[in-house]
Amino acid sequence: MEDKTLKHLEMEDNLAVGVKKVSIGIPNDLSFSILSKLSVKTLKRFECVCKSWTLLFQISYFMSLFCKNLYNHSYYDYTSLLLHLYNKTTSSDVLYSLSDERFENKIKLDWPNPFQRDDLEFDILGSHSINGILCLISYSQTNTRLVLWNPTTEEFKVVPTSFRESVPYMDIEITRYGFGYDSDRHDYKVIRQIMYNPNSDSESDIDDLSLEDIYYQLFWEIYSLQSNSWKKLDSDVPHNYIDQVLCHNGMCHWWGEEGYNNENYDEAYLLSFDLSKEVFLITPIPEDNFFRSRHYWEDLIVLNGRIALISNHNKNYPNDDIFRISILGEVGVKESWIKFCTVWPFPFIEHPIGVGKNGYIFLREHNGKLVCFNINTQRVEELGFVGHGFQGRTIIYERSIIPIGGMNI
Repeated sequence: MEDKTLKHLEMEDNLAVGVKKVSIGIPNDLSFSILSKLSVKTLKRFECVCKSWTLLFQISYFMSLFCKNLYNHSYYDYTSLLLHLYNKTTSSDVLYSLSDERFENKIKLDWPNPFQRDDLEFDILGSHSINGILCLISYSQTNTRLVLWNPTTEEFKVVPTSFRESVPYMDIEITRYGFGYDSDRHDYKVIRQIMYNPNSDSESDIDDLSLEDIYYQLFWEIYSLQSNSWKKLDSDVPHNYIDQVLCHNGMCHWWGEEGYNNENYDEAYLLSFDLSKEVFLITPIPEDNFFRSRHYWEDLIVLNGRIALISNHNKNYPNDDIFRISILGEVGVKESWIKFCTVWPFPFIEHPIGVGKNGYIFLREHNGKLVCFNINTQRVEELGFVGHGFQGRTIIYERSIIPIGGMNI
């Protein structure tokens, strides 16, 4: 172990020397300090300046500076945390506003009730409010509806249904959702994927139906708040990706995986949708075991304004887990992924439930306890909150008093 550590330190010294050679008289500490304040996208582009700069992310001293600067940023200013808990056993569906990040002081919020029903259950799209607005999926025994909601003002807007949701002879499943803001048109948009499956009443006469959409088994449609209507999107993108969506900075993202090859994925990628241009983008992942090795779970998160993938690479469940975080520098650029950190062992973790301020990642243990992983200190802290039987997640919320439809000026 000691020899391995010495070799590792020696390698890092050599790497640091390599970087120092291109600093042109600038002290190593100063050049590291300047570079660590840059974004991943910029640093990746600067790798073409000289070969040595391609080694920056392999130097622990540089990474510690980069990690510290990652949270020396105003992304979470004026935000608070919401905690959404759902108990499958009792069917309780509760939303709390948290006044701190230790889950000790929480206030229960009342869900909107646009349909005046007692059997409603809710899900929240994404992990961050958009200009103070949350997009809710409202479930009842008879249907599923979308609701835009501002918890600060308690205003809500029911999204109308699409004619594509009701097609004769078809079982219709809505498989993916996304919600965000089109800053070019100052418009809120919802995107979703719909799947048609012929039901038992089709009697083989599907061709007689008048809707042209019937010939598409799988397609996307998008809703605009300004027009208060849905339209179909023409796209040809992969469809094998996880349900969880990350809505951030005018884009919606889903993590995609295609097939297994023993221990590795044949193909893995980030599928993104630009709400302003209304186009899909695919970001492949590098051919590297750090990204491509089989994992127990994965989650897309936003780390202080940066898209990140958090994954549990399970060896000997549940006592020997590897916990990895990678960050994307630029959507659509495969080479902009960086290996941010690896934590091992990280036992008993069931799933992450969200992120908070100051470099916190919240995770749920198998016994129902919530723990907090601090990226800056690389330490795990117990929060003292137990949610047996609960599924939960946190949402970063930014208060706003602006009406959902915008200001009428």
